[in-house]
Amino acid sequence: MHPALRVLRCPVCAAPLADGPGGVRCGAGHSFDVERSGYLNLRTGRARRVAGDTAEMISAREAFLGRGHYAPLTARLSQLALARPGGEPPGDETASGADAGAEHRGIGPAELVLEIGAGTAHHLAAVVDARPNRLGLAMDVSKSALRRAARAHPRVGAVAFDVAGGWPLPDASVDILLDVFAPRNLPEMHRLLRPGGTLLLVTPGEDHLAELREVLGLVGIHPGKRARLEAELAGRFTRRTSEALTRTLHLGADELVELALMGPIGHHADAAELRHRLGAVLPPDGSGMDVTASFVIDRAEMAAG
Repeated sequence: MHPALRVLRCPVCAAPLADGPGGVRCGAGHSFDVERSGYLNLRTGRARRVAGDTAEMISAREAFLGRGHYAPLTARLSQLALARPGGEPPGDETASGADAGAEHRGIGPAELVLEIGAGTAHHLAAVVDARPNRLGLAMDVSKSALRRAARAHPRVGAVAFDVAGGWPLPDASVDILLDVFAPRNLPEMHRLLRPGGTLLLVTPGEDHLAELREVLGLVGIHPGKRARLEAELAGRFTRRTSEALTRTLHLGADELVELALMGPIGHHADAAELRHRLGAVLPPDGSGMDVTASFVIDRAEMAAG
């Protein structure tokens, strides 16, 4: 079993899991498969069946993120994950894994970093890589995403599980919890995060992908989304910092298709349809268009008391 998976508990009876034939099992005899691609499948027949992102959507995400367009977001998450409890977040100078390793050369006990709705584990791998004592756990429901997450980093393990219900981990077992545009389950986040642990939430800014949404006729960011997040955090977490990160990206047709497919529209339209729709509005010279990438990053800790 991958070291990051050893913290997991049986989703049926909450007992610890141990290696078994072809997968893992608990003391009560409930068994679960480790798929050939390396991720652990903890979904049960009792859980709602959510398919998650399709293979085409995940391929588009992998390609787009691999081009480095969201690299500033990934780097900032890595920096914020180095913050001391209750302290100010570090600046850009502490972003490199080499610096973090020098600061933490004693290594110490392992830190568990959990990403919910992790997709390909692109951001999680960077946060884990920033310190040599970190293990990462990528949780998602998409088989295509989990196949990639399982090989995103040697210290990242991947598990299939629906985040809507109770999560198969013990109380206070997570040091850093990431959620980047994924569904939130704040009661479970609160239960799992240890005292002094860090919650990093990324939500879209109001102008996120505004230009792309306009040309494709997509729904905008709901104006009450921010207020709902504030209400959800209240009483459970103390927000330490909140910052906006905005970039203007100049994207060609292929990159625009990839970016569109990463989002909810990927469940309703394929690459060919999106390419056709974009072709009707893009300049004929193939120069592409500018698109705003706008993120709000909240760093929070367990509320006192």
